[in-house]
This record gives sequence, C-alpha cells and structure tokens, in this order.
Amino acid sequence: ETGSLPIPIDDVSKETISPFLGKEFLDGVLGIGIISLIVVALIVFIRYKNPKIALPMIVTGASEVILLLGFASFMKINLDLSSVAGVLAVIGTGVDHQIIIMDELMKGEHASADSMSARVKRAFTIVVGAAATVLATMVPIIFFGFGLGKLLGFAVMTIVGVLIAVVITRPAYAELAKWAVKGK
Repeated sequence: ETGSLPIPIDDVSKETISPFLGKEFLDGVLGIGIISLIVVALIVFIRYKNPKIALPMIVTGASEVILLLGFASFMKINLDLSSVAGVLAVIGTGVDHQIIIMDELMKGEHASADSMSARVKRAFTIVVGAAATVLATMVPIIFFGFGLGKLLGFAVMTIVGVLIAVVITRPAYAELAKWAVKGK
C-alpha cells in the first residue's frame, strides 16, 4: 500500500536477471514476436484473400518493429516484459491503421489518382486521431506516478512506436497500398 513503509520502495528492492534467464527471456521474446507476426499475417491473408494486398501490411509491420527495436538499441533501452508488451501493442495498432488505410482505398468503383489521394487523407485523419488517443493514454503513465514503475517500458515503447508509425511507416504503407489497389 502507498505510504505504508517508512522508506521508498525504490531503495529496498532492485531487480536483476541472471544471464541464463536473460537468454531464455530473449528466446521467448523472439518466439512470441514470430508467432505474433504469423498470426497477424494469417488474419490479414484471410481478410483480404489477396497476397498483393496482405504482403505490404506484413512487410510494413515487420519494418516498423525493426525500426522500433533499432531505436531502443540506439537509446540503450533495456527490453523488459513491459517493453515487449509495448512492442506487441504497436504491432496491433499498426495493423489496425493499415486496415483503415486499405479499406478506405478499396471503397468505390474507380480508383483515380485524385480519389485515391482523398481516400488516403480521410484514412490519415482517422489514423492520426487514433494515434493521438494512444499517446494521450500513455503520457499519464510516464508523468503522473507510474513513470518509475514497471509500466515505463510499455509506455515508452508504445509512444515511440506510434510516432514511428505515423511519421514513417504509415505514409510508406499508404504508397504501397495505392499500388496494390491499382493493380488488383
């Protein structure tokens, strides 16, 4: 309970992991990541029934994870269980955004360049709104009491992942999606 101890909890306990458990953790994380990617790929393939539409989603999602893990490595962020959960949350929101973009592009009969650009703009309005909601949800975890706790990795990885998505991978995916819809 808060305030029940006369000293801060941070001074009492430090968590460490032995190298052997760390190796098992790394193997488990890689397994979870691969399984997640396979399950998402299956769902996307079942949904669209067209590899030309589904494959860019999978490649974009995988590249987003690589960018996020590269950022974590560059910033020397340790990947704990909450950080991995943040990466998985980013994968889920990323696929949601890609489905929004693809579904918006597939609306209507004809796919002229003007109508496709307007559709992408509408999709990006939704994507940016959803991303802003995720960011607004994560900020209190960092700034209002939970920041030093076990959820910091989740919040940081989710925020960075959503920012990478909106700034880098969603615009790239939108271009791939336009190409896929034109050629289907």
